[in-house]
This record gives sequence, C-alpha cells and structure tokens, in this order.
Amino acid sequence: MAVKSPVLDLDAWDGVPFPVATTAELRRAGMLRTRAMGRDLLVVWNHGAPRLFDDVCPHMGLPLSMGAIDGDAVRCRYHGWAFSTGTGAVTDQPTLRKRQPCALVRHGALVLGGLVFGWIGDPEAVDAAREQLPPQVPERFSLHRVTMEAPFYLALFNAVDYAHFSRHSLYAPIYALYRRLRRDAHVPGRPFHWRVTGEDERAVHLRLVEAGRDLSMYVTCAEFTDDGGVNRFQTFVTPMGPQRTQYWEVYSARTDNPLVRFAAHATFRAVVVPLLDTEDRDWTGLSAANFLRGENIHLSETDAPLGAHLRRFVFPRARA
Repeated sequence: MAVKSPVLDLDAWDGVPFPVATTAELRRAGMLRTRAMGRDLLVVWNHGAPRLFDDVCPHMGLPLSMGAIDGDAVRCRYHGWAFSTGTGAVTDQPTLRKRQPCALVRHGALVLGGLVFGWIGDPEAVDAAREQLPPQVPERFSLHRVTMEAPFYLALFNAVDYAHFSRHSLYAPIYALYRRLRRDAHVPGRPFHWRVTGEDERAVHLRLVEAGRDLSMYVTCAEFTDDGGVNRFQTFVTPMGPQRTQYWEVYSARTDNPLVRFAAHATFRAVVVPLLDTEDRDWTGLSAANFLRGENIHLSETDAPLGAHLRRFVFPRARA
C-alpha cells in the first residue's frame, strides 16, 4: 500500500496526553523543565498533585525552571516574582509597590501509575485525557528514554515493528536463545500475520498470530504483551515537535518471582537499552527523512500496526 506522509500540525493534538516525568524524579526535584508540543514546559510536583505550565515568567519572560520552589510557589530568579504551584496565580511581586494581575499559562496534568502525563489545553479535562491512555501503568518499572528525529507515530511504530527485530546486530542472537526457551512459533524476519481484533475510542487492538502476542495502539502509547510470558512493554511518545519525539520505553515483568523479575529487568537494560540508543534511534531517524517526503513509500501487511495507528489517530488530525 502506497502512503503519503501526513503533515503534522501539533495544535491539532491539543488534549492528547503525553508523559512529562516519572513521579519519582518529579518528587525528588520539585520541578522539571521539559520540551513538548513545540514549546518549553515546566512540570511541578505541587505536593503530589502535579501541574504543568509554560516555562515562562509572565513578568519579563525568563524560564521559571531557572528559579526555585519556595513553599507553595515557584519563584523566578530574575526579579523574584512568585506564582502558585497549584493555580499559577501570582503570589508575590517584590519589585512592585502595587501588585499587578498576571498568572502562568497552565495546561493539564495527571498521574497514572509511576508516570506524570500532561496535555496542552484545558487543565480540567482530566477524564478526557485519561480515556486516551492505557487502563493501567505500573508503579515500578525499568525506563529508558531516547530522542528520535522522527514524527511521534514513526517513533511509536519502532516499538512494535516486529519485522525489523531480526536485523539488529545484537538482538538476533539473543532472541534466538530466548525463542528456544519460550518455544515461540515465529521467527522474526519471516512472514507473519497481524489481524485487528477490536477497536474503540481509546485504542486499536491487534494480534500477532504466529507469535501469540497482543498489541494495543493508543494515540501516544503502544502496549505489547505475550501469551504466558513475563514481558510487558508500554512505549509512550512525547511529541517534542513535528519531526522530533521523546521515546519512553517502560518495561515491567509480569511475575511475582523476584529472581525472574531481576533477570528480566537486567536483560532489558543489557539488550533493549543499547539497541534503542543505537540502531533503533538511527534507523528511525534516517528513514523518517525519506518517509516524510512521501515518495515511493509502500506499507505492507507486516506494517499493520502503523497503518492502523495512522488511520485511527493521525490522518483525521493531519493535513495531507
């Protein structure tokens, strides 16, 4: 199937949630700067009820992330103006004789499992944002983040592009051993079949028939599980810009056996993390430049997750 790459206008994704921090790191730091949706953002812990603001002091524009948390406020380093971490309203203007009304530009934020998600738009639209995410995100997980020079939908597809797994220089021999232990019926790189098993407002659900694996594609997340196995991958993407994406690989082992959990997470760090930082990052970025031109690009039946995601979540909001 020939495909013309969609042109992304990130304003069309107002209200779509994306990860901005882990709860653990935000709790420790109190506030963090992040880049998403073409803008610089400030996420603050706010006593466990995170808030997301534009990272701009409305006095003279200095990034508030250069300042510090001061009780229930974030104080700008330039002139000391302070703003509520809960509402964004100004609370102190020490350089003025008479207070002037102003406030931070606030966006939406929520906590799900061990991640903090944000969205650009109505801060009160929590239920609508929550409905676009998986039902569960684990509290404890192994996490790796990498920046990919690609639109968010191509970065997301990297996580579930089963056909390219066998081409990895490191992954192929390790997977050959894993397959023997698991008695997997499918070898990556050989023909296989995806089928759509369901679709709703939240996700498109697919089944990799030969390997016995289920996949759910959300607008900014792909969730991959295998029958009877310990692996559970949730890949989230944060659109930093139209052609730049922060990729979050969240791994949790589905077992209560501490030895199996330790081995599974150690394997994730030893195998998956190096691949994400090298071949996956490089291949995705290099191919994206050509994909975006839309010339001589042909999706196949093995690319069903990408096709389903484009059809359901991207094409309706993008310009042709």
